[in-house]
Amino acid sequence: MARRVESALLLLLICFNFGNALHLEVLSTRNENKLVPKHTHLVRQKRAWITAPAALREGEDLSKKNPIAKIHSDIAEERGIKITYKYTGKGITEPPFGVFVFNKDNGELNVTSILDREETPFFLLIGYALDEQGNSLEKPLELRIKVLDINDNEPVFTQDVFVGSVEELSAAHTLVMKITATDADEPNTLNSKISYRIVSQEPPYPPVFYLNKDTGEVYTTSITLDREVN
Repeated sequence: MARRVESALLLLLICFNFGNALHLEVLSTRNENKLVPKHTHLVRQKRAWITAPAALREGEDLSKKNPIAKIHSDIAEERGIKITYKYTGKGITEPPFGVFVFNKDNGELNVTSILDREETPFFLLIGYALDEQGNSLEKPLELRIKVLDINDNEPVFTQDVFVGSVEELSAAHTLVMKITATDADEPNTLNSKISYRIVSQEPPYPPVFYLNKDTGEVYTTSITLDREVN
């Protein structure tokens, strides 16, 4: 059932974009990128088609993936004229500069820098096909590039010191305080999931406090607290 739904969605995208002659082709086919496979017969129909968004992993040398995309216009073949290709957007004409370079003659797009998702989580590029006077021959196409997260950030406490208090003779499992930390990796993923634990406490034995590893909440154990002793 899932396979039939996916095929229907691909057909809808192809039909929706009929009418233009500027093609956008994402060349990487790694499974992690979840890209639509490249089909030559789609290009030869002289209609615009757009693949799923490209995805590149941060913190890696991506030069072996180049070119990561390519735009092509059939007008050059139909009219026998020279076309110049151009990309604009983040990483080229907007900061951070120098992340991508393109070949104006064949429309190939290359990545030249190691990406940092925490700095730029995605790039939106616009591709153009221009005549010799610099006029657009086609409707510009969008290329969205998502930067895939890696676990490259350590959790950081929101305070240097957390202070809590509890009355003596308090019942077991009394809430004493809550500690918090943040992680700069992609939210709601395993890379940013935080777990807490107590590494030491005084007096060390028997332990007076325990910690909820998921919430950072500190509670009393069943040991009776006596202020005159500690």
